[in-house]
Amino acid sequence: MSLLVLTAVVALLITAAWFSLPLDGITISVHGRTFPLAELPGPQVAVALSVAVAAVVVAIVVALVMVVVGSVVGALGLAFGVLTAAASLAVVLSPFALIAWLLWRVWRDRQAPLSAPAR
Repeated sequence: MSLLVLTAVVALLITAAWFSLPLDGITISVHGRTFPLAELPGPQVAVALSVAVAAVVVAIVVALVMVVVGSVVGALGLAFGVLTAAASLAVVLSPFALIAWLLWRVWRDRQAPLSAPAR
């Protein structure tokens, strides 16, 4: 739906520019033939507007896709960096964690085992 709205807005802007700008010195070259925009007949004007709208919409969509892909790759890079830092910190702190666990095992309160009642 948003692509349809974008196409309509671009078409309106290009149409407004088409009728408000001077087209005297603007020419288009296709396969060695040149066409001045001021002398294009009706159907060729419609084709030119359609091509211009399609080119602008494709450029906008490609730019948005590039932003999304760049953001995803950047987020993955940040996540990898954080995981790498956490792993290296875990490697450095693991001996201290082992010593703390062993000391906790030695100094914790041990309850006396319950003996079975004599019969």
